[in-house]
Amino acid sequence: MTMSFVRDMTEQRAAMDMVRRQDQQLRSIVEGVRDFSMYLLDCDGKVMVWNPGAERIMGYAAQDIIGKHYSRFFTLEDQNRGRPAELISIALQKGRIDEQGWRVRKDGSRFWGDIVVTAIRDSVDEIIGFAIITRDCTDRKRAEEALMLQLSSAVLMNLDVRKLADAISESIQDIIPHDTATIAVHDPTTDGLVVKFLRSDHGGVSRGEVRVPLDGSPDGEAFRAGTPLVLPWIDESRFAQNCVRHLTDIGMQSGCWVPVIHRGDPIGVLATASRLASAFSQRDAEMLAKIADQMAVMVVNARAFRQMAESRDRLMEEKQYLEEEIKLENNFEDILGESAGLRQVLKEIEIVAPTDATVLIEGETGTGKELLARAIHRLSPRNERTFIKLNCAAIPATLLESELFGHEKGAFTGAIARKLGRLELAHEGTLFLDEVGEMPLDLQPKLLRALQEREFERLGGTRPIQVDVRLIAATNRDLEKMMAEKQFRADLYYRLKVFPISAPPLRDRASDIPILVRHFVESHSRRMGKHIETIPEEAMEALVRWKWPGNIRELGNLMERAVILTRGPVLYVPLTELRTADSENDTLSNKRVLRTGERERILRALREAKGRIAGPEGAAARLGMKRTTLNSKLKMLGIERRADA
Repeated sequence: MTMSFVRDMTEQRAAMDMVRRQDQQLRSIVEGVRDFSMYLLDCDGKVMVWNPGAERIMGYAAQDIIGKHYSRFFTLEDQNRGRPAELISIALQKGRIDEQGWRVRKDGSRFWGDIVVTAIRDSVDEIIGFAIITRDCTDRKRAEEALMLQLSSAVLMNLDVRKLADAISESIQDIIPHDTATIAVHDPTTDGLVVKFLRSDHGGVSRGEVRVPLDGSPDGEAFRAGTPLVLPWIDESRFAQNCVRHLTDIGMQSGCWVPVIHRGDPIGVLATASRLASAFSQRDAEMLAKIADQMAVMVVNARAFRQMAESRDRLMEEKQYLEEEIKLENNFEDILGESAGLRQVLKEIEIVAPTDATVLIEGETGTGKELLARAIHRLSPRNERTFIKLNCAAIPATLLESELFGHEKGAFTGAIARKLGRLELAHEGTLFLDEVGEMPLDLQPKLLRALQEREFERLGGTRPIQVDVRLIAATNRDLEKMMAEKQFRADLYYRLKVFPISAPPLRDRASDIPILVRHFVESHSRRMGKHIETIPEEAMEALVRWKWPGNIRELGNLMERAVILTRGPVLYVPLTELRTADSENDTLSNKRVLRTGERERILRALREAKGRIAGPEGAAARLGMKRTTLNSKLKMLGIERRADA
């Protein structure tokens, strides 16, 4: 008896044919891709399919690698820690795993690979193998390492942030292609961000800086959230147009923003932008975040370095200034005198010194205005800081602004280095402006702004510098008259005249003359190694009677000359000089009247001619004299020609 069984294999055969077709399609895809290493593993990790890209990247021919375990592509370190089996295990559990790491070619050389391992399942969800795609990213890896090395070196070198950022942006270009890059720094005063362009592309993206708020801007969101932000389309994003206009106006379509964080606190935002849409991936954001971490240290270090450099420069400038002050001969070590006028001035100084009020000291030349200013400083809470003086009449008008505010390197011809101005040197101390009436009109509003806003900019600089200065000004000119003649700004005059002090002339301090005479004689004789015991009574009476038009300075100079001429213990005073000058008083008075009249006539002609001397409408023609004659008279009368004279 014969039994036979018939089984319908149609469905099974169809399924097997489908698997074969899928396998053939997969093999065709794998073998057709040449830019990537693509190969298939069986469930044990042995190579089943090997494409031309794998042969090119890994160095193995198909006949040499088929049937071999894929662990040979790993470094010895990875093999010892079981990384090949671990990758297959993770892919089995999760279906896919991405990683980057070193891989080994047939010749033993290494390359940095971007690897994707994917588990392959059949129609009944059974694992039939694994597909591995590997891309050679060695060039990018080396560029990243070079960039990180550059950043690390930059952190140690404390170089200029802008120069470093430019160089870094160029290096980032090799890793993250972009058209422009920015760094936004937080400004605590406005609670906003100052965005600065780090570099320009060849299309001419302009440099500069803009301010954006924390609310409604991509920089602000990255700053506050502390996480990267990628925008495929800037124009179509949720952010306000005015917050991204600095990018969209120059054609940027996509961007990537990452926070710059130092010790847990955000200090800024690093960003790249491109003219292409969707130009940045999450991988780019992660790399940019690594760069931002290094850049945070660089920015903080550069800030600290700049502050230290500025402090060092300031201390050096102060040291140099004080050394020059010590070299100056100062005959007024203390304020000497007991007259009622001087006591009144000292009482006013005691009242105003503890405050920060601006003081205007008015008085004739030689009355000791600087000495009074130093007394105010010594009695003030700022007495432990520097007392800085600037004589506005002793410095040419063209250099006075640089001397007062300082300048940056290259601000003008001859500015070969940065220089700190007297205003900056006086920070937290006292600035004494002597002969303030000689300050040029065009400089006066700049001084006024510095006093009111408590900030200024060096010549050639763009960064405002905050200052805390107590100002004392002095003049021997009639500022009210100058203000009426529009030679001195009214707003500055009233800003200076917060607390006016009038230094009395020596002729109103006759009772102080004997005290001053003894002081000068003792000081000069000690310096010259002479021993002078007596001052003749006749000489002292003559000195007290003299009107001293040159005030204390004239008295001090005469006493120095007297000590030089003295040959014994009795002071010899050349009284004939005083008598001669006294007898010539009337003649000199008449001459002064004539000179005053001539001076007024010349000044009026200069005003009418708007400062011009030559020409048919010039001042010389109006006065009926030659140009050379008028120039001589201007010099003799001490008239400075101005356009508004």
